[in-house]
Amino acid sequence: MILKKLLSLVLILLLAGFMVGCDKFLEGGILDSDPNRATDAPLLSLLASTQMVTNGFVEGDIGIFASLWMQHVAGVQQQYNSFEVYEITAEQFDGAWGQVYMEGGLIDMNEIEARATENKLRTVAGIAKMCEALVVATAADVWGDMPYAQAAQPSKYPAPKYDKQSAVHDAVLALIDEAIADFVAGQEYFDGSYDFAFGGDVGKWIEAAHTLKARILLNWAKAKPGNYALALAEAQQGISSTDGNWQAYHSVAVGEENLFVQFKRDYGYIRVAANIVEMFKANNDPRLGFYFEPNSAGEYVGSANAEYNESAIWMNPETFGNAAWHYDMVTWEENQFIIAECQYNSSNEGGALTTLNATLTGIETRWADYLGGVSIPKYTGISGNDVLKAIMNEKYKALFLNPQIWTDWKRTGYPELTTAGNREVPRRFLYPADEANTNTNFPGVLGLYHRNENDPN
Repeated sequence: MILKKLLSLVLILLLAGFMVGCDKFLEGGILDSDPNRATDAPLLSLLASTQMVTNGFVEGDIGIFASLWMQHVAGVQQQYNSFEVYEITAEQFDGAWGQVYMEGGLIDMNEIEARATENKLRTVAGIAKMCEALVVATAADVWGDMPYAQAAQPSKYPAPKYDKQSAVHDAVLALIDEAIADFVAGQEYFDGSYDFAFGGDVGKWIEAAHTLKARILLNWAKAKPGNYALALAEAQQGISSTDGNWQAYHSVAVGEENLFVQFKRDYGYIRVAANIVEMFKANNDPRLGFYFEPNSAGEYVGSANAEYNESAIWMNPETFGNAAWHYDMVTWEENQFIIAECQYNSSNEGGALTTLNATLTGIETRWADYLGGVSIPKYTGISGNDVLKAIMNEKYKALFLNPQIWTDWKRTGYPELTTAGNREVPRRFLYPADEANTNTNFPGVLGLYHRNENDPN
């Protein structure tokens, strides 16, 4: 009961920040410095709050904007009409950036890791390092260069320098290796109720660690083609079943609800985008009704880019549209698509196609209770670039609302997106206004279309 109350409090604070002004998602509360906050918070309480901030970081602004620009969802009201067509200011990114560096983020992560290591609490240290790895790797994907080596040390580095995106990701890969070593070593006793992902199952954490390493390595394959082999080797040690998916926990309790569902319910600024709806329709994919709820006429109609269709459909209230629906962050499905893409780019087209179809079968098994025995269409008789296109389009469907799809699109060009007026889709987030105003090492304004180091022309 105490832990449940703590979890609810953390999420309420997260959402309180997100609601303020309706234009900054997940900002404030525990995400900002609090002079009254206890400096010696119990270690496991810090671990709990850090996990929830990690979940909120991926699912909040990062997930919303990536899903908007990748046409999983569409803006239909208010400022989201502007965001839909990439008209956005630096202030919109203050909240997400703050989550990386303030309480619940790197400040607490570093404290947990230090205290846990000192007290030989290796499982606690490993979980904190995995949270740090996911947050920082994702932040570097969407912003590029960022403070890391000097970050979250305000007394020593009040104006932390920016590290290159490659240096950040290299450091994160090393951190994940440390986490794996921590999990292998374990600790004498760990209360699994403080592990919201896997209940203290270090084997699942180790697999998730390898999948996250595979993701990071693959995200650099456009700039470093040799990474396909490295990513494949990690994925082959990665998440081995959907039971090992790293998810953000949700329930119908106040403060524990799915953030996409709560955002749509409270504001109504977004609906389902036409692009993903039409992709499901194109090959009679039974997941159409699993993901989405039809309109009153029994039709599935999404909102096209810049259409602002307030009558467009929303998500199925029993699945993605349910307040208790857990949010996938790092999954078996992603791991399998990584394997397939790496096989394709390693001259193993046949193996890639086999992996793709086996993955679709695995997805059928995961959602069997919802699909009613109807099979997801498989791929035969395709070759060459059509294999890559199929892999990435199916990954786009399977990783619904996950910001990784944006990095996948930047790397491969899939899915193919149609924008109103042929507008160019952004390739990065803007650095936040707060950073420009307070950090004397701020490198200067870089626009939405500036290409980060792992996204060369």
